[in-house]
Formats: sequence, structure tokens, C-alpha cells
Amino acid sequence: MPQLEMVGDKIVAESLTTPVLIGPVVNDKQAQQNGPINEIKVVSKKVAGKKRQLTCRKIRTTRCLNGKARILSKDTLSNPDSKKVKRNGQVTPIPVTNDVDFNGCSSVPSVASTEDSDLPDSVMSPTDEESCSYLTEEEFYGVADNVSSGCDTENLAIPSIPVTEDTFLPALRFSAFPNQPPCLNFCLHDEKVSVLPWPIRRHLKWKLSTITPVVVRKTAINSGFRIMKEPRDWIGSWGQHMKSVLFKLIPPHQKVNHFPGTFQIGRKDRMWRNMQKMVTKYGGEEFGFLPQTYILPYDLRLLRKAWSRNTQDVPWIVKPPASARGTGIQVIHQWNQLPRKRPLVVQSYLENPYLINNTKFDIRLYVFVTSVNPLRIYIYENGLVRFASLAYSSEMDSLSDSYVHLTNYSINKNCEGYVANEDANICQGHKWTLKSLWNYLDERGVNIESIKSSIKDIVIKTFLSAENVLLDMAKGNVTNKYQCYELFGFDILLDANLKPWLLEVNISPSLHSSSSLDLSVKAPLIRDVFNMSRFHLPKSMNTANNQELSDYIGQNYPENVFSKKPDGEEGSQYCLTLEFYQFELSETEITKQRLYEPDHATAETNDGSWKVEENHSSDPPVQHASQMSILDDLTESDIRQLIVTEDEFSQAKGFDRIFPAEGTGSYFKFMENERYYNILLNEWQKKFGNNRHDAVEFLKKVSINLS
Repeated sequence: MPQLEMVGDKIVAESLTTPVLIGPVVNDKQAQQNGPINEIKVVSKKVAGKKRQLTCRKIRTTRCLNGKARILSKDTLSNPDSKKVKRNGQVTPIPVTNDVDFNGCSSVPSVASTEDSDLPDSVMSPTDEESCSYLTEEEFYGVADNVSSGCDTENLAIPSIPVTEDTFLPALRFSAFPNQPPCLNFCLHDEKVSVLPWPIRRHLKWKLSTITPVVVRKTAINSGFRIMKEPRDWIGSWGQHMKSVLFKLIPPHQKVNHFPGTFQIGRKDRMWRNMQKMVTKYGGEEFGFLPQTYILPYDLRLLRKAWSRNTQDVPWIVKPPASARGTGIQVIHQWNQLPRKRPLVVQSYLENPYLINNTKFDIRLYVFVTSVNPLRIYIYENGLVRFASLAYSSEMDSLSDSYVHLTNYSINKNCEGYVANEDANICQGHKWTLKSLWNYLDERGVNIESIKSSIKDIVIKTFLSAENVLLDMAKGNVTNKYQCYELFGFDILLDANLKPWLLEVNISPSLHSSSSLDLSVKAPLIRDVFNMSRFHLPKSMNTANNQELSDYIGQNYPENVFSKKPDGEEGSQYCLTLEFYQFELSETEITKQRLYEPDHATAETNDGSWKVEENHSSDPPVQHASQMSILDDLTESDIRQLIVTEDEFSQAKGFDRIFPAEGTGSYFKFMENERYYNILLNEWQKKFGNNRHDAVEFLKKVSINLS
């Protein structure tokens, strides 16, 4: 914290680098008229070893509905009865009925912080669509609030919210099944949920990472979260993939946007190795949707042999094994053009792509996985179609032109011939929505359902190629079934015969929204992803906060009130129930599962550590699995799994579940082991099909006595 001293009529905060000037001090009369105005003048600030000049700004702390402190426009200062708040780039007038709403003493829950505290830590001042600058605690609250407004940081008031005419969505979403804790309700980036009482809202913390997209931040903030840099406790985060062992360090009530081990399909070299095994075992007819690939330097001799068989120049595409956005990609046709000093993936180049307006394009599909055991896969109904900027040519002398042969947006946006498209419903420019492409092809008599079916087949088989590894990684590194979910980006190319080919899988697909077209796809995508992931309030709330939650639900959701457990606090029944997501099984559940996996290992956990018991018993089971229905006698574990599946599916507004789905039992033959829960969901799907009403009503009856 900087030391403060008076210099004339200004207050100076001496830091280790340069002084921060705050002033002049606002007198009482001015404060009553306009609220506290704090002029922060930073002469210079050292950033990454360099001095950076910052401009002088006048700011007044406000309490915005999305939990964000905003900088008011200058003309706000002249009219104390009409305040203007900047939200999402637009200035909105807000009537003020109480000066407390704009008093610096009313602390603002932070959107970025370096400490985990009940007090505000730092304030975000949005600058543009893809980055946010932050005033640190020392620069803002440590100086402005403590001095200019005369507040004591140890006794800051509970933040107040000015009332506006906005329409709010419910902050909580309850299950269709009895006695289930509510989930947090996520809204679109330009919507808002009702403001929860501060004792509850203070626990809604979202950990900011270096790659958290703006659309994710806006969605989280407008859904009641505070975005924080390094909180000690948080609920959700959107960040880069981690080493598998680091998943063990995640507390059981936190969610991250990755599963351990997904690099098995996210890295081009690993995906090819896994797919090669499937081709060897099941043949190219089933798994021949990936272009012939060579991993260098390991396959250098095989590549040289294949290259020498060609009597004329043949193009190959060269990629780094773990890059994105077109980085390091080139198309070559001569052996001496092949880089030698780094690992590479060399693929057979598809020379006959399907062309639209004489240009090449690919499809970015968004695929969402909510669980690996049972495996649940969804495809988003919309996506992006990315075009090369220049007309396609198969001539060898054109191979070096990235604007002809590569479709990555990050490359083509730099081309002079690139035409942007802002309209999600029109087929123009060099980027379309997937829905527009389907309409375009349908109008030309193309059987788009056949293409969609082939794409679904590719997606399912891609995950099956690594399913066993993914499950082993989850067993060894994840403590419960609540913690992980993942959004993937599948890149698909259609050839001249409209056969889809898989180019690559991205485990951190770009959600950068540079246009209204991007936003029309990615904003509802993120909302659905978060709602399907089922975020709960944490169990870490204290007695007073739990009571506040119980009172809030009793007042606002009286039809969803249910009793606490005998050994629990009032209100705790509405928070995350970790027992619901546990791996441990009872003896009855283990016995039943062995009927369906008689030759496989049964996995159990004890305090997060997995123990695998092999079924070596020579005694025949009392009743063979084929002679009984798996749905006849549902265990508590079965019911919990089905409740999560149905609740999740109820929020899949823009998603199509492709596994489990009708006919997906035929994919079991490609699995190394048939998993009990996959069998359970497959039989559930066969019993009820698309009749979700009957499925929910049936499950309600059997779940009444669920503990």
C-alpha cells in the first residue's frame, strides 16, 4: 500500500516506481451534489520494465447491475439527478434516488483481483472488445476510497445496486426433479440475471486467465459473477489446458473447461497415432476420414518412400504438431522444401475441395463433451464457415500463396481481397455461419442430412479413438464427476464429392468475436455450455450465508423449497452436493455393474484415490446381464447419473446430442471396453427415445427417496 502525504491541495501516494496524485480533495458541499469525484493523475507507471504514460481521468465509483464498476461520462458530473453509466460500450442514463448508490463508500464487488477478499480488490475499466485494463487495489481503493471519500476499508458498506428498467432473468435454475439443489442460471452477453443478495453473490467468483475471451467474461459478469485475477477460491474458470497431474490440485467444488488427456485428439500427431490404431483394427472404411499423415522425424523414411512413388509433383501440407490459427502451416511439392530441424506433421493435401464462388472453405464445428464415463457428446447446431480470400488453383506455383490454399481467419483477414460479413443470415463475404451454408447447399439440391450424418460419425469415432486413454486420465487425476467439461473445435473440409474430411481438432477453439456474425454464433454457444455444465453454489458458505440463501429461495422460489438433511445446516441443501458426483459405489452397485462388465475392472475411489479391483471370481453371477434389463432395478448411482443427463439435456437449446442417441449402440464395438454407464444411457435412450416428458416423469417417481 503506498504511503500518503499532502502536497498543497493534493494527496500524493508514493509507490516504489512513481507517485500517484489524487485530488483535489472534494469538499462536503460538492460531495452532496455530485457524489465523490476522484481525479487520478498518474505521471508514469513502470510496466514490464518500461515507463508508460497514462492520462488523467475523472472517475466516480458506481454500482452496475452486472457487478462492474464503470467510468461515468464527464457530463454526468453536471447533473446530479441523472447519472450516466457506460455499459458494453454504450452510455445509459440511470435515475438516482439515493446518493448512496454513487457513494465511494459503497464498495463495488471486483471484476479482477489479486486477493480473495470480501472487499473489492480492483476495478475493471473496459477499453475495447478484446482486452480490459485494470486499476489495481492500491491505485483505486487503497487511495481513492480511503482518502478522497474518507471511507474505512475495514467497514465498507454492502454494495448497493441502482434500479433500472432492465428485464432480468432468474438468477437460479431448479431441476425438474425433487430435492435437487439449484444451478446458477447463465444468460447471454447482453442480458442480465436478477441480483442475488450480497452474502450469496460474494461467493460467485470467476477466475480470470490470460485467454479468457470477452464473450465468456461478459456472460459470467452478467450472470452475477465477479471476474478475479488470482482469487483463493472460485467457482469457474476458462483457461488453457493443463498437465494432467495439475487436475489433482483443483478443489472438488471448482469447474474447469478441460478434461485431462484431451491432447490425445488435440495434438495432430497424437490424434493420427490413435486413429492409425483404429484403422489397423477396424479398417479404412470405418476410420478413413483423416488424410494420410506422417509424423516427423519418426516417419521420415515412410514419407520418403511414399514421396518417391509419385512420378509427378504432388502437394503436401506441413503443420507443427501443436499449433493453432494457421501458425507454421505451408503447402509444398518438392522434397527440398521440407523443413528438417523441428517436429512436423506432413499430410496428404486434398487437391479436390468443394468450391463455392471458386474458393476453398472449411467448417468450424463446436463439439461439447460433458462427461467421458458415460460418454456424452453434443454438436452445436451453428458454426462458422471460413473461406480462403483468393480463387482456388491447383497449379504448383500457387502453393506458396496462403490466401489461396489456407482457410484460417487469422491468415485471410490480412489479405486485401478479404471481405468481412456482418450478417449471420446472408451468404456473402469470406465468413458465413454454418446454418447459411446448409441453406446454400439445400437450395442447390445437396443432401445435407447425409453430410451431417457423416460428420456426426467422424466426431463420435474421433473420441472413441482416444476414449480409453481419456478415461484412464480422468480416473487418475480428477476427484469427482463435477469438475470437468470441454468445448472442442472440429475443422472439417468437404471434397468435390461432398465427403467430409477431418483436418484437426482444437482443444481451445477461438471464441474471439470480431463481428456481429461471430457474436451471433458464440454468445448463445457459451450460454448453453455453461448452463449444461450445471454450476452450483459452493458448499463453503457459512451459516449466515446459508440462511440468507434459504430465505431468498423461500421468498422467490417457494415451489422449490425442500428440507435440509438431518445433519446439515439450513440452506446447505441448496448448495453443491458432492456426494451426488462421487465415484464411490456401494456393494449393491458394484455387484450390479459387474453383471454388465463381467470381464472388466471395477473402479472405485477412496478420498480421490482410485482403486481398481479385477473380477477374478470363477463363480457365475446369480443372474446374467442379458437376462435382465439394466433399467429394471435402478441403483442410487444409476438415478443420479440419469438426473444429471436429463437436466443437462434440458439446457441443450442449440446443441444436438449425438452420443448417446438413436442407434449409437452400434459404436460399442469400437470401444476397448463396454462401460456400464454407456450401456445404461443407451438403454435409457432406447426406452424413451425423444420422449423427454415420459423420461422425466418416470425418473421423478424413482428419485423421490434418493438420499
